[in-house]
Amino acid sequence: MIKLWAKCLLAACSLLAIVVAANATVAAATEAAPDDPPTAVLTLESVLAEALESSAELEAVRAQVRAAEASIAPVGALPDPMLSLSVSDMPVGGVRLDETPMSGVELGLSQLVPGGSKRSLRRQVRELEVVALLARYQDRRNDLVRRARRAYYDLQYLDAAVVIAGQDRQLAQDLLATAEARYATGGGLQQDVFRAQVRLSRMIDTLVALRQRRAAAAVRLNRLLYRPPSQPVPALPPLTRTYFSLADQALGIRAVESNPQLAEARTLVEQMQTQARLAAEGIRPDYTLGFMYRFRQEVPMEPMPGEDFWSVSAAINLPWIYRSQTVDQEVAGAQAQQMAAASNLEALLNEIAAGIDELLVEIVRDDEQLALLETGLLPQAEGALASSMAAYATGQVDFLTLIDNQMNLYQLQMQGLELIADHERNLADLEYLVGEPLAPESRAMEVSSSAN
Repeated sequence: MIKLWAKCLLAACSLLAIVVAANATVAAATEAAPDDPPTAVLTLESVLAEALESSAELEAVRAQVRAAEASIAPVGALPDPMLSLSVSDMPVGGVRLDETPMSGVELGLSQLVPGGSKRSLRRQVRELEVVALLARYQDRRNDLVRRARRAYYDLQYLDAAVVIAGQDRQLAQDLLATAEARYATGGGLQQDVFRAQVRLSRMIDTLVALRQRRAAAAVRLNRLLYRPPSQPVPALPPLTRTYFSLADQALGIRAVESNPQLAEARTLVEQMQTQARLAAEGIRPDYTLGFMYRFRQEVPMEPMPGEDFWSVSAAINLPWIYRSQTVDQEVAGAQAQQMAAASNLEALLNEIAAGIDELLVEIVRDDEQLALLETGLLPQAEGALASSMAAYATGQVDFLTLIDNQMNLYQLQMQGLELIADHERNLADLEYLVGEPLAPESRAMEVSSSAN
């Protein structure tokens, strides 16, 4: 009689332990692992602001913009004037200005004036280069925001995965204790104990692997923020899903208007068109205007006193002499570059349109799978695990069924977490392709203000 009461008490205690562990497993993971030190919360907005502020890549593009802006005035300015000084008509016997009336010192000034609209076209080419660099800067900024967001979501996913894996490991430990207790009293099998040990070992390995992945993800985020690689990343807020409708948004049209890569490509096409016009202007001659003043000295015994002379000159180059070797080749090269830029723009339009469509398909697929999990599979898995726990405590279900239900619930929980992370990462990629935020207005304003 005492032995029977002991068995009943042991079974009741085991059932209570399993139920408590199950409740902890199926509950939402809203806090960090118990071994994580309490730290300040690192928000997505603060990460984006720090990444944009500390990025050396963005600073390099900004420096290129400043350099291109500084070169606009020089390329459109006139060439430097030429000042010349010469001594002419000197006698062979020595340098004397008073031996012959032809001797003198000449001071000249000349200026090269490019013909046609070469100067204005050169300025336009450089101004378009500045516009293209500004678009490139915006694209690099958007790409940095995308990479920082993806790294942030990876950390959020791994933090939540570590919590779920830790709870499942604790449940596996409780199941092992129950299996050992039932086997010690003759109510269970040794195989049940072995299965529970294997399950616990796998969960420990999984938890170690997740923590290693979390450390690697922290290094990636630190690299984007230009922090020391080993600097600890504080706790992140729980991973949540962004809800908004994409059905009524003409993303393709918005991308054509907002994508910085397309803006840069269009600017390059215009720049190559201007470059071709500049090359065609090469057939127009350049002019060289000159002024010369000749100082003379009086020569003894000459009946007429020496007087100074002045003269002006004008000269042009003859570009049509070697036109086939110079101007025509430059025009052909500029036109080929224009065609290449136009083809690159068309290819980029096609690539971005296809990328948007693929991401929309993935986002819809993630949403549908997540809805199926949340409304059907997860509640069923939770109910199956709870019922199998109660049945196992009374010997109505074998241990293998209990382990299978536990594994099914864990896998569904991890799958749901991965779907949420994929949803957010795909949204980050989609916003990059469109070229502007698609998230709710509040978050869009915060992300935009963090760039300033």
